[in-house]
Amino acid sequence: MRFSSVKILITDIMRTVKRILFIAAIFVSPARLFALGLEDCVKMALSASHALKSSEQKINFSQAAYGRDRKARLPSLTVFGEDGYNRYQAGSGLRDGLTGLVGAQLSLDLKKNLSGYPELSRLELEKSRLQRDLAEKDIVRGVTQDYYRLYILLGKRADYSEARAYFSSHIADIEKLEAAGLDLKLDRVRAEIQLKALELTALELDTEIDGVLRSISSAVGRELRAEDLAFEGGPESLGRLPGEDGLAAVSTCCADADGVYSARLARLETSSAYQTYRQSRFYYAPTLQLGVTRNLDIIDPATELYRTFIAVNLDVFDFGARAEEKRSFHYDYEARQETEQETRKQLRLSLDRLAAEIDGAAAAYSGLKKNYEAAAGNLETAKLYYTKGKIKETDLLSIFSEYLDAKEQARDTLGRYLEKKAELAYLGAGAGK
Repeated sequence: MRFSSVKILITDIMRTVKRILFIAAIFVSPARLFALGLEDCVKMALSASHALKSSEQKINFSQAAYGRDRKARLPSLTVFGEDGYNRYQAGSGLRDGLTGLVGAQLSLDLKKNLSGYPELSRLELEKSRLQRDLAEKDIVRGVTQDYYRLYILLGKRADYSEARAYFSSHIADIEKLEAAGLDLKLDRVRAEIQLKALELTALELDTEIDGVLRSISSAVGRELRAEDLAFEGGPESLGRLPGEDGLAAVSTCCADADGVYSARLARLETSSAYQTYRQSRFYYAPTLQLGVTRNLDIIDPATELYRTFIAVNLDVFDFGARAEEKRSFHYDYEARQETEQETRKQLRLSLDRLAAEIDGAAAAYSGLKKNYEAAAGNLETAKLYYTKGKIKETDLLSIFSEYLDAKEQARDTLGRYLEKKAELAYLGAGAGK
């Protein structure tokens, strides 16, 4: 009974300890309880971005400015009134007393009504929204490229760990052969040099990985480790490239620059320049005023009781300056047109290059992957042949070097493909106009 009671007590203590550790894990390190995928990182980065929040506030500013300019076309109504005491000289025939006047005046700015005054503000609002989208896509591109870059670097680190294990096993084989009486000092030195070189390269990779992790951590607003990130679908999913149909769709998408965000922004700049020039044509439109006044206390019998009027205000001496300003706006509009055309031309060139680079990276990756997969099958055979004295160590090192180089090149090529894919998503090719 005593032994049974002690066993139950120990079991209860262990359960209690596990609960405490679980609760501590929740409160101390909630970020470690789940791994973050690319979508999670992007959402966190968007939520933490001050640049994106600033862009959203600029949209609010432009929205308010557009509302203000729409209301600026309405006529303005001015109501006024005054009262005073007049005292006249003797013999004037007028008696002293109070005089009062009330009136109303309606003013209409014909320039703003004829020229479509709010259009410039509407275009600025559209630009603010587009710039907000660009800011968001810039964040997504940065996080996505860092995420893919980390995936490639972690793959390389795994490759070099594998390579170090291979050379450690090779050195162990040399030690066995030396114990059997063979003189393999030179082979041992070469193998140790290779192992040291691999360790140094691994240290460089660790530095690069740390830098990418710092970049992602800064974007998402939380310190991350490599273990905190999950690569959705695993390495095979990220390394799986689209077939020929998919790549053809990418090329077709890149053929049209009209949907690219920078082209749309250039188009808006041209539209704004045109609207500024168009509105300058109405500089000569006058301001129209309608009014009525009513005298309340009439001392002079000749004073009118009511007075209505219409007035047109036009600054004649401002015509010269306005004409020159209109010419300058016209030149600016023509310059914007040329800039837009140049932007479109450069975008088409960039998109064509991007499509070719994506296709080239895909083809190169497929070939290199086949190369290192074929070379991988020769590694164990080469080790066996070396231990039996059928090949020299230089041959063994050459076979392994070819395998490792092909695998590293394949990862670099896959990295370029993923980077270009993120760049294509950033450009927004094929997006709505």
